[in-house]
Amino acid sequence: MYQIKGYTAALLVVFLFCSMVIPLAASTPTVLRPGMRGAEVESLQSALRKVGFPLKVDGIYGPETTKAVQELQRRQGLQVDGLAGPATRKALDELLNTENLTHVVARGECLSVIAQRYDVPLKTLMEANGLVSSKIIVGQKLTIPRAVPVQSQPSRIDYTVQGKDTLYAIARRFNTTVSELLRYNHLPNPDRLQIGQKITVPLRTTRLPLIWPVRGRISSGYGWRIHPVYRRKHFHGGIDIAVPSGTPVRAAASGTVSRTGWMGGGGLVVVIDHGGGITTWYLHNSRILVRKGQRVRAGDVIARSGATGVVTGPHVDFRIKVNDRTVDPMTWLP
Repeated sequence: MYQIKGYTAALLVVFLFCSMVIPLAASTPTVLRPGMRGAEVESLQSALRKVGFPLKVDGIYGPETTKAVQELQRRQGLQVDGLAGPATRKALDELLNTENLTHVVARGECLSVIAQRYDVPLKTLMEANGLVSSKIIVGQKLTIPRAVPVQSQPSRIDYTVQGKDTLYAIARRFNTTVSELLRYNHLPNPDRLQIGQKITVPLRTTRLPLIWPVRGRISSGYGWRIHPVYRRKHFHGGIDIAVPSGTPVRAAASGTVSRTGWMGGGGLVVVIDHGGGITTWYLHNSRILVRKGQRVRAGDVIARSGATGVVTGPHVDFRIKVNDRTVDPMTWLP
């Protein structure tokens, strides 16, 4: 009887140990490597294809996928081992968010469907690729602009209610008032919004008073240009201000730091949220001096300029976004 109890106790100890170990192992990010198959590999291939690698999306981590991963690692200054670990996948995600994409036309695709897929106006897509008609061919490479210029701010937008949204929170986010939301929407119960519910949000287009983040020569303006490194046409969503490395970079307006850190081709980046859907972006810094969540005032030094990311020399790439769309900083700066 004693031996049975001891055996049972031993099993219990092993079970408890495994219970502690298994969740730890499960939380470890998967490192994708040659020979693997499945949905995760397919997702990796799809992302690589979007940033310009002409891969077949088949879910098989073969020689072509390995070669593409190695080239990505080489471009991003990572260890070149052909393994898609956390650092490589993070760099790929950031590249997707900051750089123009390249789409390789597949059989059965048409230009309007591609434009809809990437949420880019058809006219903008045609301009980005120098197209005079919507005719495209299989295998053709299309530049997909990630930063779409705001020609004129809409007077209102349609918003989909998300979890924990309230009218007050929505009004504050878009710099409007609850009374304005009620005036534009026939809400049966304003105190109980439903997830997925569509409401109209009137926008205020008052421009934010800004100061220059640095003083220097404008080396590249806002709009279409030939990328100085990749030598292909793309839309530049900001202005480049040439300054010596280490120059103090100042907040263009008061707000809350919403993002800091490495962002693919943008290098070390600081993003400040000014409310009302307006954010300012400061790219290619050599050093970041603020943290996420920190309140800053106009003129506060938030970083030191540099040449991190994909650049040809030290400068500050300054951007303004209104409701996630870029605007020309020169029309906002004094």
